[in-house]
Amino acid sequence: MFDFDSLSDEERGLLEEVAKAKGQSLEETLIELGHIKPQQEDDEVVTVAGSTSSEELTSPHEVAGEKVQPTPNEAILEAKMEREEEEAAKPPVDESSFPPIADEEETTESPEELQGSDDLATVNSVCSLCGWDQSMPVIPEPEHKDKLGFLQSILGQKVFSKRYSIFGGALKVTFRTLTIKEIDKLYEAAFKAQKLGVITTTADYYEYLNRLRLYLQISALSAKTSALHIKLPEGLTRETHPDVKSYWDEFLNKEGKKAESEPLVNRVADYVVKEVLKTEQLQRTITHECNNFNRLVAKLEACVDNQDFWKETEQPS
Repeated sequence: MFDFDSLSDEERGLLEEVAKAKGQSLEETLIELGHIKPQQEDDEVVTVAGSTSSEELTSPHEVAGEKVQPTPNEAILEAKMEREEEEAAKPPVDESSFPPIADEEETTESPEELQGSDDLATVNSVCSLCGWDQSMPVIPEPEHKDKLGFLQSILGQKVFSKRYSIFGGALKVTFRTLTIKEIDKLYEAAFKAQKLGVITTTADYYEYLNRLRLYLQISALSAKTSALHIKLPEGLTRETHPDVKSYWDEFLNKEGKKAESEPLVNRVADYVVKEVLKTEQLQRTITHECNNFNRLVAKLEACVDNQDFWKETEQPS
């Protein structure tokens, strides 16, 4: 006997789809496929689950003159083959009568658009330690004098400094690197500002920190054709930078900027903004050059394992 209950859900569903496509009941489809025959008076009555009539399940398959019961896989295969034949017999659909489908707009942002995002540019492109904008092209090979000065600062355990001439030499500015204790003081000031609610986002945090770095890194600023000649202290305090001759805390006290209740880093920032970088365009210009200086330092640090770092072209014999 054909055991309908032994079929899996997938096989049962396929038979039901064939019956639905033919507009027949499940029993009529099985009869048409030859897997069962109509109920006769003397035959045993078997109720098929999910059907509305009772029929005896038999098989017309014969092997060596004897009728044998087909397996469930054979019944499903025959139903599937008949369904494919019916699909192939259907006339092709004329797709030209359908209205054109508009192209969907792609919502995925390109890498260029992601780099242009303000939020991602501040967090991912700008280095949190030196303020180097990593989206900018790599700087050229450092000059020999820069390599020599950097080597001397490393061996002498001093900070590295460099003077830049901008606007055709009309303005000159000198930058320096910072000591570990000075950097710690800057992070401490940024953390306190965050606790007080002055800083609310990650972008604000790095912007605040990089500005504090800029104010300490400026050593001198002078103009060729005007009375602009400013020399700033070389260290924050004697504790943070003991190997120099001038310090910000002593300098501010002499200038009458003493304020014991206000942190020293904030007093330095107020002085630089009010007395040195008074205009927006000057601050952006100096910030740009300071970023170039930090990029140069990063380039020199990255060449630590370069075997040809100090080799020059040999003189002709």
